[in-house]
Amino acid sequence: MSSSPNHGGSSAKRRKGNDGAVVGFLSSWMGYFTGRRDDNAQHMLARNEQMMERMEELMNKMMEEKLESLDDHENEERHEEGEEDGGEEEYSSEGESDSDEESVESISTEDLRNKGKALEAYQEMVATNRDDWKYSAEDLNMDMVDIDFDLAEDEIESIMHLSQNIKNCTIKMRRGEYTFNHGKNVEYFDQDDFDYQGVRLEPRDLAETYEKIPYIYALRSHWEEFAHALDDFGLILDVMPDYAEPCFQISQIELPAAIFKTIVKSLEGKGFIKYYFRDNGFGRYGIRALIDLMDSNPELRSLLLHDNSIDEEDEIDFCQAIVGHPTLTSIDLAGCCGGRIYMLSELVRSNQLESISMITSDLSFVIVAEREGFCNALSSNTSLTHLTLSGNNLIDEDAASIAGALERNNTLQHLCLRGNMFTEAAAAYFGYALGTNNTLSSLYLSKRVAERAEIYNALFDNSSLNSAADSNHTCHVVRCGFKACNEEDDPTGNRQRKIYKILASRNKRMSNVQYFDDIDINLLPEILAAVQRYASTPVSERQLLYRVNSEVSGLSIVYEFMRKWDSIYKTLGTIDRC
Repeated sequence: MSSSPNHGGSSAKRRKGNDGAVVGFLSSWMGYFTGRRDDNAQHMLARNEQMMERMEELMNKMMEEKLESLDDHENEERHEEGEEDGGEEEYSSEGESDSDEESVESISTEDLRNKGKALEAYQEMVATNRDDWKYSAEDLNMDMVDIDFDLAEDEIESIMHLSQNIKNCTIKMRRGEYTFNHGKNVEYFDQDDFDYQGVRLEPRDLAETYEKIPYIYALRSHWEEFAHALDDFGLILDVMPDYAEPCFQISQIELPAAIFKTIVKSLEGKGFIKYYFRDNGFGRYGIRALIDLMDSNPELRSLLLHDNSIDEEDEIDFCQAIVGHPTLTSIDLAGCCGGRIYMLSELVRSNQLESISMITSDLSFVIVAEREGFCNALSSNTSLTHLTLSGNNLIDEDAASIAGALERNNTLQHLCLRGNMFTEAAAAYFGYALGTNNTLSSLYLSKRVAERAEIYNALFDNSSLNSAADSNHTCHVVRCGFKACNEEDDPTGNRQRKIYKILASRNKRMSNVQYFDDIDINLLPEILAAVQRYASTPVSERQLLYRVNSEVSGLSIVYEFMRKWDSIYKTLGTIDRC
């Protein structure tokens, strides 16, 4: 480990001592951990050694940053002392400096001490499990699965595979593994994954599976082993890097309320950033347990709850748990609300969340007044940036109300409305909204709506340079059948491309001078910027959305304007005199 220069004084010696103590602790700890080997533990130890090396790197880096921070603080204090005139003021300044230095050093030492304790507890847990723990649940066989159940062959196969997955996941937790990788693929549950950190269980072929794996009593002992291993996962969370976003996920696996409550009890108080529960069938008692789980985790930021029905009687309490949570900003309730819009409206009205997704909820039976209430809440919302309402059987009247909300909302950036019942008439509503909204950056519509001229003209009205400049340059309409009018996150480039397209089209007929008198003089800087951009950029390096932009030289357009330069000069002179 590199150390900061010693500027003298006992504090630097103490820091050096702390530095050595940390290195000594890590070295002795690593030696203890790697010194005990047997043939059955080679794979486990190899994985853990890699993780411990990563932890040591993080500790060293943190120590270096703390030392640099303290040295910078000392230099700043010494500089201030040199500018003082002495006397009582100088004495007071020195006193404050000593106090501040002790505070900074105390914070540094405390952080290292806490990290060391966390690593020591983690190592002790792994060592204990290695020596004293054994997976006790009996492996499933065909007789255990098929008895007293009328199960299809593929269901039996899925249950057998699930039991093995639960066992594998339990063993990994006991080993202290959390499926972390740094930019490389890792193998987890026999599949490649990218940067997944946490605990995850799902069917083997998730992409091809639509039904959840059924629960049978023979799985109970496996779930109990899983929950017991999860009891100690807080020790693993404590040694994850600060930038990790640990997730807990169980997808398309039936969890009766009793089993789910057992898992929830083991999850309580553990700082997972994301929960992902999909099609688990844990019912109303499971929803009540989930409310308590959210309350126990102040670090939760994202909750995905697909196809787990929320009863109408629990909607108020569920909303309050979400709205009252200190850090929760993203919620996904696909297929959870049974054709009701109350939760959607309340969550939007709360002004607490940044992302809401509620798809496949069939809102066609919701009364008009409740739908309008949601749209009114959306128009005044100031927190939401992502909203997904796909597959809800929304109709043209809903399109009109949502478009009206977009005209007033100035924070929403991404809106997905695919798979609804909009007709071509909805294009007029959204086209008009895009003419006034300049914060929406992506809009997902069905092809029949996105391809309409009303959408195209809102994004690029090519009837004149003025209208092109006044078009929407921020929103990228996905599935638009025309050449893409807007690239995402490039409003300036979008505007210049459109201006240049008109100039280039007219230049092919040498007709730009005929339209000069119709150009708003305030648009001239934009025109010149667009021409300069294309004139100075080789064709091979241009990001072109329109073919004509590569067929015309910017210098040719400049030549056209030079023919009208007298008019330009006179106009600019008039502006200067004003």
